[in-house]
Amino acid sequence: MRDVKAPEVRRQEIMEEALQIFMEKGYLETRTQDIIDKVKISRGLLYYHFKNKEDILYCLIEKYSQPVIQRLAKISQDKKLTAKDKLRTFFEATQIGSTDHTKENAGLQEIVDLEQNRYLMDRLAHEIIDLSSNYLAHILEQGNEEGLLALSHPQALARILMTAYTFTANELTTLKDKKKGEDYWFTFEHLLNCTLQVNLF
Repeated sequence: MRDVKAPEVRRQEIMEEALQIFMEKGYLETRTQDIIDKVKISRGLLYYHFKNKEDILYCLIEKYSQPVIQRLAKISQDKKLTAKDKLRTFFEATQIGSTDHTKENAGLQEIVDLEQNRYLMDRLAHEIIDLSSNYLAHILEQGNEEGLLALSHPQALARILMTAYTFTANELTTLKDKKKGEDYWFTFEHLLNCTLQVNLF
């Protein structure tokens, strides 16, 4: 008897099993047939949910990025925080904490860092920039209203800052030199303080 599951349940199952195979066998060595065999579904059902192996990987990256995006949205809309507190908390929320260092996160990061997958990260980066710049713009506008900031174009500035921030963060994931990584963040924090003319860090 065929195992019938709700579409979203089946989709999540395919993604979870695919990630395990990617980690065990290696992403480049994994075939779609390996995923089909592991999940015990037809080829047609796999392609109903995903276009190909790259599509599965992209959806996995999106899934593991969602907690950060949700944190940024929550900070942006928090009525209890001042704009200054929001700005500091906003950028701190993007830092990787100890609870984020899971086996799955580490395995996925290794796959993402492959040269063949850089285009996927560029695609995701633009999606993250679209969302996060809107959240940051809301905070900058609040800063104007509170008299903390005097920005003529908060939307444009938010877009520029989040573009620089996102691509810098992506670059740091492949950086082996810890000192150089610290220099990157110090420089960005200095840029942020000077641009906003507020001492955040």
